[in-house]
Amino acid sequence: MFNLAAIASILFHAEVIFTMVYADKDIPNLYELHGKYYFNKPYLDQQFNDPEFVTRYKTNIQGYRVDDLSSQDQKIEKCDWLFIGDSYTQGAQVDYNQLFSSLIYKDFPDKVIVNAGISGAGLYDELNYFKDKGKDLSPKLVFLQIGAFNDFMNIKEHVPSLQDYIMEWSALYRYFEYNIANSDELLLGRWTEPFFPDKEDNVDNNIFFMQTSDYKEADKKAFKDCISEFKKEVESVGGKLILVFIPSKEQVSPELLEEVLKAYNINKEDIDLTVPNKLCQSVASELGLKLYDLTTDFCQSKTFPFFAHDEHMNIVGHQLIADRIVKELSSISGKYDYLSEGNYHERYPTIHPDGTMVYQSQTEHYYTINRLNINNGNREELWRGVNELVHPMISSDDRYLVFTEGEQESLNTDVILYDFVNQSQIAINKKPSKGSIPFIGKSATKIVFPCWTLDQTIPHIVIYDIATGKQTQFEDGAECWRPVFSNDERYIYYIQKGTRDSNFVIKKYDLTTGERSIVLKQPYDIWDIAVSPSGKYIAYAGNKDANWDLFIYDINHKQIRQITHTIGEEWDPTFGVSDDELWFAGVFGINDGIYHIRLK
Repeated sequence: MFNLAAIASILFHAEVIFTMVYADKDIPNLYELHGKYYFNKPYLDQQFNDPEFVTRYKTNIQGYRVDDLSSQDQKIEKCDWLFIGDSYTQGAQVDYNQLFSSLIYKDFPDKVIVNAGISGAGLYDELNYFKDKGKDLSPKLVFLQIGAFNDFMNIKEHVPSLQDYIMEWSALYRYFEYNIANSDELLLGRWTEPFFPDKEDNVDNNIFFMQTSDYKEADKKAFKDCISEFKKEVESVGGKLILVFIPSKEQVSPELLEEVLKAYNINKEDIDLTVPNKLCQSVASELGLKLYDLTTDFCQSKTFPFFAHDEHMNIVGHQLIADRIVKELSSISGKYDYLSEGNYHERYPTIHPDGTMVYQSQTEHYYTINRLNINNGNREELWRGVNELVHPMISSDDRYLVFTEGEQESLNTDVILYDFVNQSQIAINKKPSKGSIPFIGKSATKIVFPCWTLDQTIPHIVIYDIATGKQTQFEDGAECWRPVFSNDERYIYYIQKGTRDSNFVIKKYDLTTGERSIVLKQPYDIWDIAVSPSGKYIAYAGNKDANWDLFIYDINHKQIRQITHTIGEEWDPTFGVSDDELWFAGVFGINDGIYHIRLK
């Protein structure tokens, strides 16, 4: 007993010394054990530096990969499409916006898409992930990536060992394992699975090697059994399973095939490169599944889709997968147009008759107000700052830019008016009051915005005269937000909450008489209102069924039409030059941006 305690003490102190003195040699543990499978650790923020690539790898609270700007606390409750696979799906060798799943999103922006790639995972690891966590996302489509590299060998459930737990918790052991125990050099300077230097390994594990064994045949049967169970599990939550086959380098490059055959002394007559493809097709046909075999796509690519030394796909490979899946699913292509170039938290679009759109955006270091020419795609940065810049709008005569600046969460914001002609700016909320969400009337003479003080945070509505600087105001109920002028500027529409416990409704304020009246009341909160060019309709975001969707209210006929029906969140609607289309912002899982939809 004493000896065990002494050994434990030595190991403990060795671990402490290593982590303190040799912290620079610590190999980060990127995964955590979940019983029969590994998954990505939550809250990772790592940079991978390789001679062939440099990438940033971030995960959210659930261990799913996120982009550079997204909050790691952001959680995904449900998804439309779920991609499951090993490191080829995980794609740590490319940036988030270069992942095939991210590229697919641009063509299907009304879908919540989750990438659940797990480095080193086998088919049963992926199956057990789905049973444990994937099913909770209720995906409608599940794409299971199968790779010729190593998905046809050692197909069995993972049984956690003591070594697994030590590897997870001990930095010293990870260093020893990666740098000493596994110090064998790669014969060809790269991983070559499923090809091996030893014939017996090829007989047992190389799916291309025609000579077989009981071990290999058992793997083939296990492959079918695992896919069959996967299908049942996916269908149990109302989903549909689709298989995606990724070829090996040797299936794509005759030169690399020749290299490995020569190095490992394998005769070309002893291999059949079509075996895994035929096996996948046979299993898919028998189980009634769709198979997307990427072999031809990769072989016909003018640029090699893999890295030269690393076994994974480069950005070309990810683009090829995205292109193929988009083509296969073209019949269900999303009805939204995606106007953003990535996840830059872009919101609050306003559309101008000249075909331009003004909106807010941000990078990792600063906030911006941008203008997009919708016709030719040109983007222009109008304003930049280290403080939050939100709710931008340009007057109809192009003279004024108005926006909110400051910290929204603490309500410490000002309304800034910039004059392009005089190149001057002013905060139009009178100190010590604060303001936000400004709206310029069509005449470009007045601005309306909610206003409050840090001591009295219940907002009232302020109307600001641009020429004179004069302000008038009115109050209504517990809260007033999101004011907009009617097209003739006779009225102000706004959202109002009568009591702390009531829902926001749409109200109208008569600028001549001061009369207030309810325009629309629903059993859910209403936000983000916009008046159509004809003045006949009001678009708004409604939190119906605990989800933000877009609605159109016909003012004269008092009819409501729900425009969006997704599991994502849509808000900030604005009309263009007609009543027939909307631009809006939204969040779909990890992905976000500005979108466009035609109403007819």
